[in-house]
This record gives sequence, C-alpha cells and structure tokens, in this order.
Amino acid sequence: MDSLSQPLDRVTEAVEHFVRTPSLRCLYITTSQMLRLVVLETVTRGELLEVNTTPFFVLEAPTEPGDDGFSLRSDELRLDWRLLAESDPEQRMKPLWPEEEARAPLARFGLELGRAIGQLMPPMTGLTIVLAPVWVTDAVAFRAGLETLLRQRGLSRVRFIVVETDTRHALALRDDAELSRAIEHVAAEMDESLLEAEARARLEAMKSAPTSARGLRRAGAAGPDVPPPRRIREPTPLSPEAAQAEASALGIPAAYLQPELLHELQVFVMSAALAAREKNYPEAVRLQREARDRADQLQLFREALIYELVLGGYLLQGGSAERALEIFGNAERRAEAQNLLDQRIQAIMASAATLVLLRRIDEAALRYAEAGSLGEHLKPPVLAIEAFRMCGQLAAGRGHLEQAATAFRRALAAAEASPGIGALTSAPEAARELAALCRKHGLLAQAQSLEAQAESLETQPIEAQGDLEEADPTPAAPARPHTPTDEER
Repeated sequence: MDSLSQPLDRVTEAVEHFVRTPSLRCLYITTSQMLRLVVLETVTRGELLEVNTTPFFVLEAPTEPGDDGFSLRSDELRLDWRLLAESDPEQRMKPLWPEEEARAPLARFGLELGRAIGQLMPPMTGLTIVLAPVWVTDAVAFRAGLETLLRQRGLSRVRFIVVETDTRHALALRDDAELSRAIEHVAAEMDESLLEAEARARLEAMKSAPTSARGLRRAGAAGPDVPPPRRIREPTPLSPEAAQAEASALGIPAAYLQPELLHELQVFVMSAALAAREKNYPEAVRLQREARDRADQLQLFREALIYELVLGGYLLQGGSAERALEIFGNAERRAEAQNLLDQRIQAIMASAATLVLLRRIDEAALRYAEAGSLGEHLKPPVLAIEAFRMCGQLAAGRGHLEQAATAFRRALAAAEASPGIGALTSAPEAARELAALCRKHGLLAQAQSLEAQAESLETQPIEAQGDLEEADPTPAAPARPHTPTDEER
C-alpha cells in the first residue's frame, strides 16, 4: 500500500542522509500514532549502516506538566548502556559509570550524556539519542529541553533523532535561525486521502468478488474471478447440508466450513470500519450492527460478541456515550452467559472508560476494580494489571488515596505473579504512582523500594511467551490510559 510505504521510504532516506551528514545535529520526524512503532523500527535500522559509528539509544519517557521526562530518560540511558556494554563482544563501550548525583532532571541528563561520551572506545565516535516520547502533553517543556541540549558545546558529539506525533514542536524549532541549519525535519504522516482511496478500492473488490473466487481475490486483492481447475485429489466443496453435518460432528459452527458466509461478514465489518474512518458514524453503527446480527444468525456467538464491542466503540466515537454504555452492558452479559472471561473483562473496561467520558469517575473506578478482580484469573493477568492501575489512577485523582494504594498494590501483585509480563504492561507505572503516594506521606523507604521494583519489572526477562498469544486485544478501550482533568476530578 502506497499510503504506508511512502512515509516509511521518506524516513529511510532521511535517516541514511542524517547518518552520512555529521553537520546535522537533529533529525526531527513527525508521524502519526498509527505509524509510530514502525517508524521507530525504521529509524533503529540506521544503526546498522556501514558508515555509522555511533550507538543508538531509544528513550521513550513522556513529557507531562510538572515532569519533563529527563529524569526517567537518564535511567533509560543508563539501563540501555549497561545491557549493551555487557553484551558487546568487541568492547567498544566501557562499563557503566557511577550515577550522577541528584540535580535538576535536564542537567542530570546532560551530565549523563557527557559521561557516556567519555566511555566510548574506537571506532565509536559519538552517540545517537532517539527521543521518542510515548506522548507529549507539555510541548513547551519538551521543546525547551531539546533546545538546551542542542546548544551545549560539550555535547557536540551527541546527535538526536526525534520521533514525535505533533508537527508543531518541530516547526517551532525550525523557526530558530541558529538551530535551523543543524535540524532536518521529515514528515512521515500517512496520506489520509490515499489511504481511504486504497481502503475503498479494496472493499469494492471484496464486494465484487464472485462466490467462486478464492484466496487473495476474495480478500480484495488482484486475482482471477474464477477458481483454477480442481486438482485430482481436491475434495468436493461442501453443500450447506453437508457443512452442517460435518460441523456438528466437529462441534463447531457450520459457517466455519462455508467461506462465502465468512466473506459476507468480512464485507460488513470492513464497510463499517471504512465508514467510521470517514467519520460517518451512523453508517458505521448500522453496518456493524448488521455484522453482529448476521454473526448471531450463523451461531458465531464469540464473533458476535466481539462485533458488539466494536459497535459500542463506534457509538462512542460518534458521541453517543449513553448508548455505548448500553451496548457494552449487553456485551458483558453475553460474555458471562458464554463463559468468555476475557471478553467479559474487556466489556467491563470499555464500560469504565465510557463512564470516565461521562464524568462518572467514582463509578468508573469501581468498574475497573471489578475488571481487575476478574482478570486475576487470567494467564497472563494483563487485563488485571491495566484495570487495577486505571482504578488506582482514578481513585487518586478523586483523593481516595487508600483505595488508590490498594489498587496499585493489586496491579503489582498480578505482575509479580507472572515474571516478565510487567515490561509489557503499565505495572511499572503503577509502582511509580504508588511510590509518589508514599513520598507524599513521608514514606521514603517504601517509595525507594517501589521505584526499584518498577525498574525490575521493566527489565525482567519474559518467561511465558507462549501464554501471551492467548490474550485478546481490547477493541473498545482507549489506546492510552485516560488521565482525568481537574474538572473531572
């Protein structure tokens, strides 16, 4: 798809030019949240270029009001350095240096960078710091910190690649005459009109695919409208009656053995998704409801439940929060009746997120706590960790500190019960939020212990990779946790 390949091609070209042009101090990449991770992967491949003589360090700490993120970036840098130095057979990096004493976060980060430069061995000539904050809610602090680092003469051997999802920060930097010569900006956003055109073309191709089409042609790709000649030993396609009989023997819905029925559902779902992308939410809701009802008719009850969760998401996007709450409630009851625990938890968390949008914060916290309690029975307990952390965050925002501390502790207990899972969840964030509560009440030893636990959770090796494949995504939950505003609190 050109809408995806074109921005990534621009990033690849810009990174290679940056590596080959020492006079550039900063490459500022702006992209969309959808492309952020794949852009990061593209950026880090620049470290493998033959002409590159700097190790890359990817630092993802966010920037928020009251926290510019540079303290956490110092910790990220030190951790990554230690891991790289220990695993480098060519010994191009000396061991980790002693930690800088407590200073202002930005000053400490600058000093850590200076110490890191002194620990490099030939042929390494400097550092490339990839600043890729997961979010920036204080643009002024983020931009000011980067400007300060770029102006430090002692950090001339440190170069920066920024991966950010807001173009305003980059444009403000380029307005500075002194810095503009050393900064290059590349836009890696998707062409929305091209993406929509590609999606619509694929959908039309899917709709026009005859029932005899197979494989990629049925999915909307190019291909013949007629199937190839049958092979000698190829089984005869099942009639609806035969499919029903065989499905009954296997204990599965008959629709699983009838590709044309599954194709019909796929067209409904794709059509609804395209309508939602075009912000035609009434049409998206209508088509998604058709998909759910058709799945029910075909006795695809698990699929119908998932479609209902997505239906609630479209209602929410369209501004019908109360109706979405009803749909999520229906999905919860469906899941409970079918004994589908993970989908039931997802429905509860979607209800809780909707309650937050409706400013019913106390109800939302209780629902997150309920989801967390149920999620403790899952393996791995990813949903429990996320639900308890959200409960704690909401409770803390309302001043219910005892409830918040309990929720954070349960999130950490769930993470500790599944070694390695913490790094893939917000468990470290829960530990740091609980540490902040402890510091607020003078419990410094407990706070330090929790901060150490957060670092440990982020670095534990994953021991149960196979279990992760069983976890389903949450269709209707927000992409990142919602922090209540002062008005909501």
